[in-house]
Amino acid sequence: MNLKQLVVSSTLVAMLILSACGKTQDKEEEASAAKPPKSEEAQKKVETNASEPTTEIEEADEETAEETESAENGSSENMNPYMEEETGGDIEIVYTNTEPELIHAYSDEVTISIEEYQIAHVTSMNESAKHNFEDEDEGYVITYKLGFENKLEEDLFFNASTMMLSDDGTENLYMRIGLVDRADWLKGDKDKAGRQYSPGKYTGMQSYTMTKDQYQRLTAPTFTIDMPMLEDDFYKQIGKDAIFKVPFNADGAEKATKSSALYADKMVTDTIADKELFFAKEDVNETQKIDDVSITLEGVQYADVKPTTANAERFRNFGDGPLVALTAKFQVKNDSSIAISKSMMESRLLLDQNRGTMLSQGMLEPTLYGDMQPGESEEILTVFLFRKDEFALLKELGLQFGPLTDSKAKKLFKEKSVTFDLPMK
Repeated sequence: MNLKQLVVSSTLVAMLILSACGKTQDKEEEASAAKPPKSEEAQKKVETNASEPTTEIEEADEETAEETESAENGSSENMNPYMEEETGGDIEIVYTNTEPELIHAYSDEVTISIEEYQIAHVTSMNESAKHNFEDEDEGYVITYKLGFENKLEEDLFFNASTMMLSDDGTENLYMRIGLVDRADWLKGDKDKAGRQYSPGKYTGMQSYTMTKDQYQRLTAPTFTIDMPMLEDDFYKQIGKDAIFKVPFNADGAEKATKSSALYADKMVTDTIADKELFFAKEDVNETQKIDDVSITLEGVQYADVKPTTANAERFRNFGDGPLVALTAKFQVKNDSSIAISKSMMESRLLLDQNRGTMLSQGMLEPTLYGDMQPGESEEILTVFLFRKDEFALLKELGLQFGPLTDSKAKKLFKEKSVTFDLPMK
């Protein structure tokens, strides 16, 4: 079997599952890493005694859990005393980060931040409170203090909807609105529902619960906050979802730091796979044009990929061997007079010049909505997936971007495209 047959046939077959959802792309997302809490030395002691981190879920033993619980940053004050009143339980503060430095800019004028977060161990609670912890006798509560700032000269509508996903992507943890006093919720000032925010700065809290088993398995869960919008209109959303990796311990801080260096494709933002960079060139900055549309290849990242437990089945057609992902980052600027569809931008790889082509993996790319209007620009991520043994056979890669289309899938600019030579080492 020649190289073209080997690479093209196997990769095209393998793409069937991952390409099933089409080329829809998500609003550009980024995963931010928290600054480790001040108890870094205490955390390093935990890390020294713990087993080497792996991409598999491992239940921490009792000794490691106890050491982790003792690793505070010097602040044992309960930032959410209402939790004690609501559960009737004994509260022990086991982890506090007062300076996580987690901030996300929806735009130059609108930001959301995690100003502080704290984990509490709850025991001896009322029987009626045990439903928060799957009817167990003890559990954990993480409370986030959020800051939302609107510097626009008009009101924003913001649901402050959040989601907390486990490290391995198998569990969505539950927000418990009843464990925070209503007076301390993050809410706007213009309507009874608390969704309308006039210009200004707002702070408030949210709490999520974990069973003992869940807590022991978490190191850096993913915390996602939705987008605000203008005029209460879904099609006037601002920016992209805020996605944070929130460390629970020293291992989590290391994991979050590595994650923040990765281009924010869905393997990162949706915890679909763990990625380990082995080559990156992030200063390519090559610009080509399709008429009055500028396409700039900003950089590329190559990573070894291991699907998370919850998503392993999606990759089954690639076999049991190791995988490689190529993520390319583009900046597209529309200086034409025509609106361009964000969700139907085509890209494909040219393998060793003329030995075959490969379509990008749409379901691993951020999903974008709507059109890019004249004068607007957008960050675009394209993702390609290989079996590692087949990737090793390749010598040259070209990336063809385009043709561009309108919202009705009509190809624009005489169906032109541009091609970039990709660095591989």
